[in-house]
Amino acid sequence: MPFRAVLFDIGDTLWHSRGAPPVEEFRRLAAQRAAEELRKLGVNHADPATVARSAWTALEDAMRRARATDLVEPDYAAVSQAALGRLGIDLSRTQAGELLEATYVSGIEGGKSPYPDARETLLALRRRGFLLATVTNRAFGGERFRADLRDAGLDIGWDAEAVSVEVGYLKPHPAIFRFALDRLDARPSDVLMVGNSLAEDVAGAQAVGIAAAWKRSAPDAEGVRPDFVFDQLAELLDRPELQAHEP
Repeated sequence: MPFRAVLFDIGDTLWHSRGAPPVEEFRRLAAQRAAEELRKLGVNHADPATVARSAWTALEDAMRRARATDLVEPDYAAVSQAALGRLGIDLSRTQAGELLEATYVSGIEGGKSPYPDARETLLALRRRGFLLATVTNRAFGGERFRADLRDAGLDIGWDAEAVSVEVGYLKPHPAIFRFALDRLDARPSDVLMVGNSLAEDVAGAQAVGIAAAWKRSAPDAEGVRPDFVFDQLAELLDRPELQAHEP
């Protein structure tokens, strides 16, 4: 059956991190930004690197717990506030969230590069009349996410954006897929999900009746069967289900 819309995962589907700086550089930048943010807040701390690392480690731990349990996106600002409190830094939830985001090195600066065929594949699907949406797990949304897309040349005028931190649920929770469907005013049978994770993208989409195309990667789940498999994004343009769509 032809589709009306295509949902895309972002990380390792449309862009990758092969050009990421070494861990030491990430830590240096995070410490520098933590120091700047602490100065703005009038907080003195002898070791900004520990501040940045503590907040970020708490975020990662909270995300891992959520992925292993109910898939409810954690309140990262509150998580950061608690972690900083253990260091004797008393910040409001808002301040702690701002400090956490300030230390986040993302997008092109963080080594993200779009796959060579990503933008043209998206634009070709758009020219064929398909609605396009993102369905992605990210701890930061808003302008930071949109700026990262712009910097990577992936700001193609998305018809909907389902970002886990904004929706409140992580893939493979059904809610994030249903959020995208609602924004597109589409039925599950109208839509194809494209992603590199069998567990999050393929199984998550199929659980709500959405067909899924898997970008071949190291398998992260057993017994999950994608509707079809591809290696390069441009291969999607050869699929009979993704030829010119007539509204």
